[in-house]
Amino acid sequence: MSAAAVAISSGPSSERLEAIITGAASGMGKATAAEFVRNGAKVILTDIQDDLGRAVAAELGPDASYARCDVTNEEQIAAAVDLAVARHGRLDVLHNHAGVAGRMTLDSVASLDLA
Repeated sequence: MSAAAVAISSGPSSERLEAIITGAASGMGKATAAEFVRNGAKVILTDIQDDLGRAVAAELGPDASYARCDVTNEEQIAAAVDLAVARHGRLDVLHNHAGVAGRMTLDSVASLDLA
C-alpha cells in the first residue's frame, strides 16, 4: 500500500478525505478514483463522458458520485468544487487526471488567460 493510501485509510471515519477526481470515467482517472474509494475517501468523479462516469460511480458504491465537468471551463470546475463542499462540508483533494486535446503553446501556467 502506498503512503497516500495509508494516509487515507489510517484516520477515523470523521477524518475521511473528500476528493474530486477529474477524468474519472475511464483509464487512470477511474483507477485513481477506485483506489481513493477503496481506502475510505468520499469521491466526486468528474468527466465529460456522462454515461461512463455515472456507471463508474455506481460501480464504486455509495462513497462515489458523478458530476459533469469539462476542465476547459472554469465555471464547471468551480461548480464541481462547490458541489463537493455542499455535499461533504469540505474538499481535501482535487486530483486532475483529465486530458485536454490540442496544442498547448503557453510558456507557463501563469501566462494562461482564463477567458
